[in-house]
Order: sequence, then C-alpha cells, then structure tokens
Amino acid sequence: MNLNKTEQLIYNCYLKSLRKGKPYQPRKDFTNLQPNIISSLYKLKIFFNKFPHINWDEFFNAPTGLHPKEQTPPLQFFVSRAAIKAYTLYQKQLEDQSPEKQLSKIKDSLYFIASFCLQHNLFLDSYIGYRIERMPIWLQHYKEHRINIYSLMEITDFSDLQKFEQDELQMWCPNLLNNLPAYKSRYHNSERTQQYVKQGTKKIKYFIKSELTKANSCLILNKNNQ
Repeated sequence: MNLNKTEQLIYNCYLKSLRKGKPYQPRKDFTNLQPNIISSLYKLKIFFNKFPHINWDEFFNAPTGLHPKEQTPPLQFFVSRAAIKAYTLYQKQLEDQSPEKQLSKIKDSLYFIASFCLQHNLFLDSYIGYRIERMPIWLQHYKEHRINIYSLMEITDFSDLQKFEQDELQMWCPNLLNNLPAYKSRYHNSERTQQYVKQGTKKIKYFIKSELTKANSCLILNKNNQ
C-alpha cells in the first residue's frame, strides 16, 4: 500500500523528531513499511486534517520536550490520547518560557491575526470584539495555540474576560485568568519583547488598514461603474 503525499510528510516529520535536532535526511523510499506504521500514518493524517492548527513538529517533539532524557516514542503512541495530553502540556511549557524565547511564535501570531482580519474584513481594533456565538475569536485562537499570549498585549488589556462567567472561562481556557498577571509581568519586564510586540502590532495595524481601505475603494469603484 502506497502512502500519499501528506502521509509521507507526516512520516518524515516523525523521523526528524527522532534525530532530536541532529542532521536529518528526509526519507524518499516508502515501500515495505510495516502495516502498523501505515495504519498510524493514515490515522494521523485524519487527525491533522481535523485539527489543522496543530504544529506537527511540536506534536512529535512534545514527549521528549517534556522528558528530554527519554527517547521519542514509537509512531503508534501519537495516535493515542496520551499524545494529545503531551502536546497540551508541552504547549504550556513553551508558553511558560521567558517572552524573549518566544519571539518567533509572537511573529507567527501577529501574521496569523493579520491574515484573519483581512479574510474577515476586520480592522485590528475589531479583532478582540469579534465572536463566534459567545466565545471571543481571539480566545478560540489562543485555545487552539494559533496565537501566542504576548502577541495580544498591545491589542487588548483583557478586561473583556471579566464579562464572562467563571464556568465559561474554565471551559474555554482553564486558568487563563490566574496566569494573566504572570504573563503581563514577564511582558513588562522584558523591554526587548515589548519593543518587538509594539512594532509588530503597529505594522500589522497599518497593513490591515491599508489593505482593507484599498479593497473597499475597489468595491465602491466597481459599483459606481456598473
């Protein structure tokens, strides 16, 4: 049974995690794989398609990220509930690092926010208030690890969280309210991170405004020409 392109990419991502940062050569020959490996790759493809926000590298690195002295588990482990739990705990561990170690994630988060705003015709100031039913969209993005908490520091003061019931917040993002003071403190104690986030936020705000204004002008022009 041949692997499709996605399954091949997933397997190579897993094989890369086995190297733990050492030089790695992607596998090109996928013949003669054991049936249990093929089955696991098929299940992982379905899983990643269902949850496209999951970072494959971080998913496979999670167990050794939590326990550096241990070896990467066999591929079959990653189709278990234990793998999902490990990924969740690893994301928390990454978020608890100093803000300066998260600049790459902050950059990716700001880019994601800008892309989302453009797709939904939102100016940056409207992003925080945008909701799907009751849940704020930024909270959903944070829950899914699409955005880093520090990427929001110049967009909101998080006061909107006080408007929701505790049981709602516990369901959406457990312990976020309790952790916020620590995140804010780390942010304000890191001048480098502050400057990075302020400049990045300013850039995407200008970019979003420019792109949406341009798009809206084109719509008006097209209507007037009809």
